Amino acid sequence: MFSPGVLTAVVLAGGRSERLGMATPKPLIGLGGKLLLARVADTLKSLCSEQILVVRPGQGDDVPDLGIALGMHVVSDVEEYEGPLSAISAGLSAATTPLAFVVGADYPFLSRGLIIEMTRIAQIGGEGQAAAVFIRHGDWINPLHAVYPVATWQVLTSDALSAGINSPSSLMYRVMEEGIHPIEIMTEDEAERVDPRLLSLFDVDTLDDLGVAKRIIDTRNYHRVRPDLKRGGI
Repeated sequence: MFSPGVLTAVVLAGGRSERLGMATPKPLIGLGGKLLLARVADTLKSLCSEQILVVRPGQGDDVPDLGIALGMHVVSDVEEYEGPLSAISAGLSAATTPLAFVVGADYPFLSRGLIIEMTRIAQIGGEGQAAAVFIRHGDWINPLHAVYPVATWQVLTSDALSAGINSPSSLMYRVMEEGIHPIEIMTEDEAERVDPRLLSLFDVDTLDDLGVAKRIIDTRNYHRVRPDLKRGGI
């Protein structure tokens, strides 16, 4: 039985949104009547006992204030490092639950069912301890939509940063190859049984992505108003 008491949400929001090419930070972009960060937080609040928002040191935009308004605990990246691994490490250091669901603030279509299933797999674990759980999507294993055992991975991320490793993927593959800690990889087929279109893994990186996200929301709203209308017609 899933319990929110085992899970912290760690939401990464310190990126500079350079690929998007907009002055507005991604978490503050409106999408379907909600700011992107609010969409993420609204999905996670029923699943997690706490939500931690990780921002850059000295981040001067309105993202930290929005996080506070949404009831999130706002923390900064490790000062001397940059990038998502530093953000993950900072978030895990602040977490108070056994497991953490780590995700970027630019994932507008998170699936509650998929997060619950990933948490269940993590708790089953291996070798008598909880496992980290990642999803293989095509040729890529995504470390920014994943469940991490907090205590172990806080140490692993901190040690990796000290050793000059700044990439979550590099650390993930090292842990897998050296058998340092149990890792479970969900296949696309396994994930699609819970999230049939795998929209949970869709993130907004570019203006094209933003356009796709708006079309997805428009389609969802249309069929919510007229459920008799199917994609092939009435």
